[in-house]
Amino acid sequence: MIRPTDTMNGLTEAFTKMSRGTAAKSALTALFAAAVALTSCEKTPGGSTPPYTEDDIDMDTRIKEYVEASFSSEITRVTVTDDKVTISGRYAGKGDFIVAEIPPFMDLLEMETPFSELRPDTDDFTIEVERSTVAGGFTYDRIFSRWAIFEDTGEGLSLASFARYADEVPLLSSPATVPLKNKKGMGGIHRNGFLSDFDELDLGSATLNLFVTQFSYLSPGAGRTEHEFGGRKYYFDENFITENLDKVLLEAGARGMAVAGILLVQPASTAMDRELAALLTDPHCNGGTLIMPNMTDIESVNCFAAITDFLVKRYTREDGKYGRIAQWIVLNEVDGGTSWANMGYRPMYVYTDYYIKVMRLVNNIVRQHDPNAETFASFTHSWTRPALDYPAKSMMEIISTMGRNEGDYRWALACHSYPWDLLNPRVWEDRYATPSMDAGCVSFLNLEVLDKWVKMPEHMYRGTEKRSVWLSEAGVNSRSYSDADLAEQAAGTALAWKKIAALDGIDGLQWHNWFDNAGDGADARLGLRKYNDEEYHGEAKPAWHIYRAAGTEDEDKAFESSLSIIGIDSWDEIMYDEIH
Repeated sequence: MIRPTDTMNGLTEAFTKMSRGTAAKSALTALFAAAVALTSCEKTPGGSTPPYTEDDIDMDTRIKEYVEASFSSEITRVTVTDDKVTISGRYAGKGDFIVAEIPPFMDLLEMETPFSELRPDTDDFTIEVERSTVAGGFTYDRIFSRWAIFEDTGEGLSLASFARYADEVPLLSSPATVPLKNKKGMGGIHRNGFLSDFDELDLGSATLNLFVTQFSYLSPGAGRTEHEFGGRKYYFDENFITENLDKVLLEAGARGMAVAGILLVQPASTAMDRELAALLTDPHCNGGTLIMPNMTDIESVNCFAAITDFLVKRYTREDGKYGRIAQWIVLNEVDGGTSWANMGYRPMYVYTDYYIKVMRLVNNIVRQHDPNAETFASFTHSWTRPALDYPAKSMMEIISTMGRNEGDYRWALACHSYPWDLLNPRVWEDRYATPSMDAGCVSFLNLEVLDKWVKMPEHMYRGTEKRSVWLSEAGVNSRSYSDADLAEQAAGTALAWKKIAALDGIDGLQWHNWFDNAGDGADARLGLRKYNDEEYHGEAKPAWHIYRAAGTEDEDKAFESSLSIIGIDSWDEIMYDEIH
């Protein structure tokens, strides 16, 4: 949802964004200097190096060293059952070694005293502990902990292994898989008078925004559903959830659509319960339209876990009573974190390590209730060129490496492959979308880059299974409603579909936007339909007709006029034979 507008002379780039959904209607626009090429990993809105603290700079270096480290000792497996956690491993050396527990609200590399510690009897060990413990007045579930071997040197603890998360968790329910019936989907679905599009467009998937601070509370009230987690009670607005979530999910489910729920946290200023939102706000947070959930203390972690647990249990029921969420996207465009998952200005390794904690927490809740679901990480169209804060490729590779080091899990990719210039529908002219693994961005033009990356064995789940890739928010603009501008949007839509259909590494596209929306900023008109207002009434644009024909026997005829607009004779010409 970060929107660059690349001007003709290339001297300025504007990034415009707005959070989607009925509850968030304010736009945020920031201008960025681009007279000098962006070569560092992170930039502030002024284009300068962010004001990182010395502690953060030091921690960033230490996390990078940890990611790239090798150890002679190893936690080999962590198994969680209904009431126990079993940790197996081996240590090398003749010193005094311990197995330490690291919950998500503690830092592995700053730990002086473990949350709990176990002393193995032998160098090849298996240790069992109770699954639940009491901490800070909460019943803490060790399913969220990771475990590592430390050497007790007498002067402190020295890390001797990678930490490891749970490899196996108990299965509490197993709803039927919701397969993707095709690659065609819609982003940000909501109730309106055009749900017939689910059928007319033959949609196979969709995303649904879950602005958790719009319906979650710390105290009871009229119409609120109670949910207990970690020994505390939390409350949820049943009417809001029924009207805005359940009903649209049931409509999608009736058509066999796979829906991904996007977990989003808004700042306290826009939340229904400001006390709850303050609890979810990281201490370093300094703004942003959306924020990173606070992972620094047990009360905050328990609150976010409780909200996630409530939603997962509701939407993975085997009877599908409230509708079904088949996949879970964790936050939004985290490579643009200062706007879309704000936890202040933090170096890339510090920020990514923090995001991984959130990913792991969500994953370990989800996989108890749906073993087929994946936990998606969300990124912009950035690749090696930062769209705002960090290059997406670098963050993706940290997540991939950390997964291998700490026990792999079923994470996946939710990428927003817009043109670099949001307002230019002529995606075939996208100058940073080159056929290179070092491309500046990944737009519809060079999706082969993402396709190649996800198929590399080092990026696959356990080295053998391709991770899912959803283009969970992507589309093409129409500059106006003139015939020429609408035809260019339609041509960009046709190109996008041809690329996606040809690449088996790309699983689906969830088109953004359903309707033109003033919230997209900079007068962007990304919808398949015009504004759904008294003037335009959500009229279908030519791009809507292109999307309807996509994947049908009418595709070739419907797409034919787009060839001359793009300036090609055959769709084969848009495909890259090789990515270098």
